[in-house]
Amino acid sequence: MSLAVLTALRPPSGRRRYPALLAVAGIAAAIALGLFVNWTTQPADEPLATIAHQVDARWTVEKMFVVGEEVRNGHLRLESGMVRIDFAKGVRLTLEGPADLEILGPGETRLHKGKLTANVPTDGVGFQVHTERAKVVDLGTTFGVFVGLNGATDVAVFEGKVAVTSLASQEEKVIDEGDEVSLDANSPNLIPRKIRTHSFRGWPVLFGIVNTGGRIRFGYPQPNLNPADVTDSENIVIFPERFATKLRTDYAVSVTEPGDYGPEAILGQKAVMQPEKRRVNTYLLQYHPPQTKAAGQEGPKRFVGEVSFDRPIVAIIADGEQLAASDQALGKKRFAYPPGAERALRSGDHLSLSLDRRTLKLDWQVTPGSQNDLGQIRVIVDVSDPQSIR
Repeated sequence: MSLAVLTALRPPSGRRRYPALLAVAGIAAAIALGLFVNWTTQPADEPLATIAHQVDARWTVEKMFVVGEEVRNGHLRLESGMVRIDFAKGVRLTLEGPADLEILGPGETRLHKGKLTANVPTDGVGFQVHTERAKVVDLGTTFGVFVGLNGATDVAVFEGKVAVTSLASQEEKVIDEGDEVSLDANSPNLIPRKIRTHSFRGWPVLFGIVNTGGRIRFGYPQPNLNPADVTDSENIVIFPERFATKLRTDYAVSVTEPGDYGPEAILGQKAVMQPEKRRVNTYLLQYHPPQTKAAGQEGPKRFVGEVSFDRPIVAIIADGEQLAASDQALGKKRFAYPPGAERALRSGDHLSLSLDRRTLKLDWQVTPGSQNDLGQIRVIVDVSDPQSIR
């Protein structure tokens, strides 16, 4: 394995010491030796993925898929809409139509046209996406691939790194987070370009969020993101944190049962969430209006909205001390969280958890510019049972 590849696989340090695009020699050879790919072969008739969720999906007449259907080798041709596809090892893709995705084998796909976003945990390192002009090999990351006219290919990395090879020139590079490269008929080489996070609309579905309403929006991935630095005068923002994390101990939480909860039922209340061999996704929901000249003179501002997940919510943490205690195990490692006392919900805040545990309604109030204008909760979603996908 080359020194450049080993460097690319090291955990990131506090500051970037290397260029955004690192030239890599021998990526293809390393893959061939199985140094990246930890995917095993399996019989051709074995299912390779599952249709996990669909949003206004229209399939071609050749083959129509339904939620929960297992997928084997072959094409998934989507005329319009969006679909999430879950693979082994926790890998998930969102496909945006019109698109044609071919599943080649375990951990290996080919995007003939369209747009996909992918989230690949450590266990899935080596997952591959081929296009007419490039080969993309995941190194533990969140990334997007777009294939347009004549096979023109864009690869954007939002977290982590991917290895990209130009099939025309055999140029190989490790693309770092926050960077994007393109390939088209006019150039066989990888062309750096400005990353366009919002052009990939499949992010919320990729991360298990099936619907939002009211004043709630999704926090799109971006390099060096710190939620406490993100302000929004109009919306509560959702930040994905952990995925398929195994619970290893008890956690003090605020809510474990469906119902309506006012401040007296949230603040200072403690319930216990036990591990029970659970794996969970976690999400940070935040309101944080920006400072303005009129801050503190406008009076309380109200945020009302709801969010639905593809799996059941097992617990909610809304107390500042409980949030701080769970940050290390349930929060995102790279996020810098403020002290617990600075992020607790306020006396005018309410939340409601639906009977099926999948929809959370929020009614929050904050006075912009006040000393305590940051509010956060952590939502914990149970992903232990694959059959619980909606």
